[in-house]
Amino acid sequence: MRIAQNGLLVMNPSSDIFPDIIAYFQNKYPFLEEKDIECVLGTVASKNFEIGEYFVKFDQINFNIFFVVSGLFKAYYLDNEGGEVIINFYKEYDISGNWYSTLLGESSKLCIEAIEPSFIIQVDIAEIDKLVYNNLNLLRVYNDILKEKLIKSLHNIWDNMNEKPEARYLKLLKEKPDLINRVPQKQIASYLGITPVSLSRIKKRILQQ
Repeated sequence: MRIAQNGLLVMNPSSDIFPDIIAYFQNKYPFLEEKDIECVLGTVASKNFEIGEYFVKFDQINFNIFFVVSGLFKAYYLDNEGGEVIINFYKEYDISGNWYSTLLGESSKLCIEAIEPSFIIQVDIAEIDKLVYNNLNLLRVYNDILKEKLIKSLHNIWDNMNEKPEARYLKLLKEKPDLINRVPQKQIASYLGITPVSLSRIKKRILQQ
């Protein structure tokens, strides 16, 4: 492992964290061979984040996608009054990025900020494009990841338009129960599009059922 000019840690295939990452992707995508994953891992760098540090800020351009090894991030934009509107949380084994830059080459319209001490591995999307061009297995995974992101975005849009806050809270409890104890109530409320007071009422109703 060596330090690049931008402060990132450039990793080598013998890194202690790689066996767990390889096992995770082989379990999720059984058709992947270890050599496929090692091709990607050979291009990644890693970075530690303290609470309050940003993966990307407003108006920045960032062509990296990242994989959360440990920790927690929030993605948000600011409303007309300057308040945070949280659109997602990224925790261990989540893959994400600043898609405006990554896919469109545009300046970021949101921030991705660490809310716990965090450790990620990241890779430039251009490197991924080169790898998948000559590797059908990696191309399948790449397409699956993009489709998964699209489907989740469509579900979130639908839920926000049609589901009541209590239903969205129950869905969060089911899909990411650990976030309830890791994320401040104010941020959970922002994610659900309600006030902290309304969230307290929802939690109270659920406990009384």
